[in-house]
Order: sequence, then C-alpha cells, then structure tokens
Amino acid sequence: MAETFPVQIGEYRLVGRLATGGMAEVYRAEPLAGGPPLVLKRLRQQFRDHPGFVARFIGEAKLCVKLRHPNIVQTHKLFRKGPDLFMVQEWIDGVSLHGLLNARRAIGIPLPLPAVLRVMTGLLGALDYVHRSRLGDTAVTVIHRDVTPGNVLIDRAGVAKLTDFGVAEASLHPGPPSEEGALAGTPAYMSPEQIVGGPIDPRSDIFSAGSVLYECLAGRPAFLGAAAYEILLRVKEARVESLDGAIAEPLRTLVGRAMARTPDGRFSSAADFHRALLEAARVLGIVPSGEALAKAVAEALVDEPTQG
Repeated sequence: MAETFPVQIGEYRLVGRLATGGMAEVYRAEPLAGGPPLVLKRLRQQFRDHPGFVARFIGEAKLCVKLRHPNIVQTHKLFRKGPDLFMVQEWIDGVSLHGLLNARRAIGIPLPLPAVLRVMTGLLGALDYVHRSRLGDTAVTVIHRDVTPGNVLIDRAGVAKLTDFGVAEASLHPGPPSEEGALAGTPAYMSPEQIVGGPIDPRSDIFSAGSVLYECLAGRPAFLGAAAYEILLRVKEARVESLDGAIAEPLRTLVGRAMARTPDGRFSSAADFHRALLEAARVLGIVPSGEALAKAVAEALVDEPTQG
C-alpha cells in the first residue's frame, strides 16, 4: 500500500520518504512546534522484532548523538513510537557527493579542483575527529568502515558532512549482517583488509577516502568490474587504474599513497592525509573553496534532494 503524507509521528510531521536503506527508511520531517526540517530514520518493519537489528540501530543512534563536528551530520536523539524506533537527524539541504559526481559525469565536466579540495578537507577533518574520539562503549577507536561518495552529503553552502555510522557501530557491537555472509560496507570503497576480513585500523578509512579522492579527480570509481567478484578482486589487490596524466602529479602521488595495498604504505592518520593534501594544494596554487563547491551543488540540485 502506498504511503500518504503528511503523517504525524510523535512531535514530528513526516512530509515524504527520502530513501529506503538496508536497515532503515528515511523520511523528511517537520517539528510540530516549528523550526527547521529534520530527517527521521525508522528501523524497517521486518527488523523491529529482531534483537540484533534493534540493538544495532539503537547503538548507532547512541554513538552518533555523541559526535559533534561541523563535517558530520548531527544526530539529535532516538525515540520509540509504538513498535517503531526512530532516529532524529539534521536535514542537509543539498546533495550527496555521489549525486554531485553523477551530475558532473552527465555533463562531461569534472568537479573543479577547489571544490574537490573543499570536499576532501571536510571529509578528512571528520575522519580525524572520529578516529581520535574513542566514543564507543568500550572506549575503542571508532572506524567508519563505509566511507563512500553516497555517505558524504554536501549542503548549499558548500559544506561536506559525513553520515551513516551504522557499520562503524556494528563493528563495536557485532550483530547480524543484512544478508547471510554479506560484507559490512560497500565493496568498491573498502580497503583490501576489509575485503578479506582481516583486522583493520583507521588506515582502512584512509584507503576509502583515497578512493573518494580518486573518483573526484578521475570522474569514475577507482574499482570497476563487470561482476561483483571482479570488483572484490581488484580491491583485494589494490589494482587501481592509473590516473590521467593531465591530473597534477602531487595529487596523483596523494592518491597512490592513500590507496597503498598495505596499511603501512598509507598515510598514518587522517590528519597526515589532510596536511599532505593542503601542501599539494599550496604547491599547485589551489585553495579549497566552499564557494566553488556551493556553485557545483546548486547546478546539480533537483527539486527534492536526497539525504542518505
């Protein structure tokens, strides 16, 4: 049966569905008391009686509520209404980096380098904060584990924000995968050690951030294949097609180091990656520009932007 909107849920009015993910449905909402729009994530009906999925959803909300950084989508609270669990998050009026890159591919024009640098400095700042926070219940290092263009949202002001910490939380409190034997994360953006199920540390997120930078520069994902197993094999071997020679050498060097096959070959931290990126920008005479990114977002926006 098709959903009808608006519909009241507690102190909020749902005005439309934005997306359906593996574990949650995502809605745009308005507070009944007034104020800016918000996002409500609801645990999908088929999982609400499953203790493992319930614990994972609650755990993600508890983790995200503690994260306070300008480049991370803010989570306000968790609440239950009847049999349903909801997570209340900041609404980002903009597009995902995935949507933005698709829009640039459609017109055959790459994202300008000042805009790319603005995305990456924000993303690396968020990762540095997360890796240093040790916010899990056991005070272990939090690793995002799903750094992808789809999980980077960009608002109209040109601010990039990392979202979706479900896989990060699941690693702190392991629960059931979405499917039997499924990998937790997005294979095309995983690190080689994630693919083989080996131990990981923050340098796994560095590899994924390198994949994001590669895609911003090349206009295509770092790992492509006709079938899923081909992508998995390419990631496992870190078999990346060389970037076009037209891309400046300092940027190609950055990508190569971030996407080294072994963690020891990568930047030691997101902060180190961030510093190296700014140094490359200085050498090239490029300044990260929120204005350039905001302009690209404005050109890509459709009537109803999607928040993941």
